[in-house]
Amino acid sequence: MAMRARVTAVVLAAGVLAMVGCGGEEEPRGGGVSIVDPGPGPTLSPSAVVESPSAPLSGNDSTDAVVARRAVAVPVRVGTGSPAPAGLAEADILYQEYAESSSLRFIAVYQSHDVPRIGPVTEIRPADVKTLTALGTVVGYGGGPTGFVTQLTNSKLPAVTQPNNGYTSTATLYKAAPAGPAPPSIFQYAEPGEPLGDGVKPVTRLSVTAPGRSAQVWQYDEASRTWRGQLGGVTVAVSSVIVLMMEYKTLEVRNPSPHNVPSASVIGEGTAVAVSGSQGVTGKWVKPGLKMVSHVVDGLGFQMRLRPGTTWVVYAPLGSTVSTT
Repeated sequence: MAMRARVTAVVLAAGVLAMVGCGGEEEPRGGGVSIVDPGPGPTLSPSAVVESPSAPLSGNDSTDAVVARRAVAVPVRVGTGSPAPAGLAEADILYQEYAESSSLRFIAVYQSHDVPRIGPVTEIRPADVKTLTALGTVVGYGGGPTGFVTQLTNSKLPAVTQPNNGYTSTATLYKAAPAGPAPPSIFQYAEPGEPLGDGVKPVTRLSVTAPGRSAQVWQYDEASRTWRGQLGGVTVAVSSVIVLMMEYKTLEVRNPSPHNVPSASVIGEGTAVAVSGSQGVTGKWVKPGLKMVSHVVDGLGFQMRLRPGTTWVVYAPLGSTVSTT
């Protein structure tokens, strides 16, 4: 089915209010008092409509300077024995990949605001490069196998090595890397009252269970209008969660030490399940190539329209169980 972008056009019209005198009025009863026409009053100019620019990766209101700047990205690892994660919920977009030893990897992407502490920083992986190339981000990473680092170098993304298992900040990465263009928009965002997509249904719970893993559960909090989940003992609240079903491959690493790692195949297409606000929709995702962004569409082929804020994207292996209630 062909993918069509749904675009909402908003036309603002401003009226002009003019105060004018009215002729032909009767004198008040009792006489003796003349009504003097004061002539036309002052003409009021149309009120200027000032709109804040929207950040391309979050849909939130921001400033011209921030919206125009490059995005930065940091791979973060969370698992048993890992330091406590920091800065994840402050990201514009979080891409989650299942890693070895029951751990999770995240590609945290920042652009709409600064974050003073992000980590623990981990090594670069192929899924990171395939996800970030279309965004043109600065990458702050903690080294990695020779082949993976070579892929990052070949991508031409500006890269800044950070202490592995340490922490960094957006300020550190912006200071160390050259300025560049703003990233393209990944998602479309809903106007008030606009549904997430075709076939929307009310939901308050999302559960994702990958093969051999414990369930990852998200609950909708009506008071804050966010989806909340537990990660490394830390509660994370985001505006939207999107689950993309995809193939994982096992990669053999030889240098600097032989071992195998799972890797998400982020180029292609597959089933997508999205929750945003109190709504859920099932559709599909499509990423045709390395330099093209991944679009998430509903059953009619229209892009899903999310609530502005942080979006959590789960790269779920084929065979995962995804349920919403």
